[in-house]
Amino acid sequence: MKQMILMVALWMCIPVFALEVHFLRHGETTWNRSKVLQGSIGYTDLTLRGVRMAEATAKGMEAAGVRYDRIYASDLLRAYHTADIIAKSQGKKTIIDPRIREMGMGKYEGMRYVKGEYPDDNLKNFFEGTGPYVPTGKGAETFDDVAARLRAFLDEVIRPLEGKADKVLCVAHSFVLKTLVREYAGDSASDAAKKPLQRNCCVHVIECKNGKFSLKETGRLYYNVADFDTMPEPIMVAHRGAGDRNSLRPESSAIAYSNAVETACDVVKLDLQFTKDKVVIMHHCPNLKRVMGWDADIKDYTYAEIYEKARYLGAKQVPSEHRIVRLDEALEITRAMPQFWIDFKFFSPEFAEKVLQTFRDAKIDFSRIMVATFNYEALQYMQKNHPEIRRISHVSWRYRPELKCFTGSMRMGLKKSREKVMEHIANGIKELGLYGINFPFAKATKEDVKFLHDHGAKWVSLYFVQDTEQAEKVRSWGMDAFVTDYVTKVRKAYGITPEKKVGK
Repeated sequence: MKQMILMVALWMCIPVFALEVHFLRHGETTWNRSKVLQGSIGYTDLTLRGVRMAEATAKGMEAAGVRYDRIYASDLLRAYHTADIIAKSQGKKTIIDPRIREMGMGKYEGMRYVKGEYPDDNLKNFFEGTGPYVPTGKGAETFDDVAARLRAFLDEVIRPLEGKADKVLCVAHSFVLKTLVREYAGDSASDAAKKPLQRNCCVHVIECKNGKFSLKETGRLYYNVADFDTMPEPIMVAHRGAGDRNSLRPESSAIAYSNAVETACDVVKLDLQFTKDKVVIMHHCPNLKRVMGWDADIKDYTYAEIYEKARYLGAKQVPSEHRIVRLDEALEITRAMPQFWIDFKFFSPEFAEKVLQTFRDAKIDFSRIMVATFNYEALQYMQKNHPEIRRISHVSWRYRPELKCFTGSMRMGLKKSREKVMEHIANGIKELGLYGINFPFAKATKEDVKFLHDHGAKWVSLYFVQDTEQAEKVRSWGMDAFVTDYVTKVRKAYGITPEKKVGK
């Protein structure tokens, strides 16, 4: 009996080691960068910078001696792509569990959520706590719904590992991590602990001890923030849909749009034309000769005639098999892109409504659309009839020595000085209610970017920035976006390795 009592006493003195459960938010995605709600949407993937974050996190874990017995991930691409990068570095396999997927946001999935530009008060209430939030639309969830499936995952998968494993990694999402804090921070946790900063690839640590879970740490990072935040990369607009256009990827072709997605561009530029039988197709010029070798005006031929006869010219002007692309086909290819530029190369109200209906049919919210065009009538029409859609005016001008004046777009007329040109653009921002300006790189200065922002432009992009040297020249100017045909070259100026392809 005494021996039994002694053994029990000794057993009680043995320290009980808790199971550490690390919940990691996925790496940066294109939709994170563009402030578009992903929710339960599964096809959004990491940016190249997001891949680098995950790789840096894996290296940081290795340096810190952090090894995981098991690695779990949400079934959404952005999470299990992040998990796979870490799992491969540790010689593990990723285990998928849908119970740690992101909160379903219902009708708000695919909408932008920039502060001050919320689509309605309900979503504003969700992010800013200004009132009650009502889950709306198919698949919409509350934090209680997320908590229920999170508890089920912890009870059924994680708790049985106590005593059998040391550390477990779960790669999930922002609102899952927020729910984790809400459920397990405890009453004694500080306000800072209850409202942690949740950077991409941050880690919240919970502990499972004697079958009970408690929050131990929030916001742990295994990478150097300065490597990613000192000079964030501007948004990349894929000019003519191509992303990295060359002779093997004809502009506005299906392969060009696919390349824009694969290189994780943020915006795809869609150049729109109307055929004789009123089909919306993708082409920059009104005539097909330059890129297809056929001297035909699009408006004079039916879609069937163009589809049958027109072929993109390939390398060294050898005809390829790439055919013309309809708008609905382009949207199917690029649906993972967070934002779209509509450039009306032809405009009529009928054409505009046909284009917008195609976006509705593709279930792409108008908050992801920008009408970005030289066409003044298109900007006016959208301002009057669809003010919820952001408008960006392309601008250009040139000096006419014979007139001793500048002439240009935005119905500029004759301007005696460059200062008057900029003043005219500033007035256009106000009169047309413009969201932004697409400004010519060749004529831009750092002061111009600041001037446009100071005069109401929420977006200033430069066209065309085509190589690393040009991008390096303007790194510190504070522009919002580059319009480019060569995104991988431009990204080199920001330390982004272009050879790394995004996607599983």
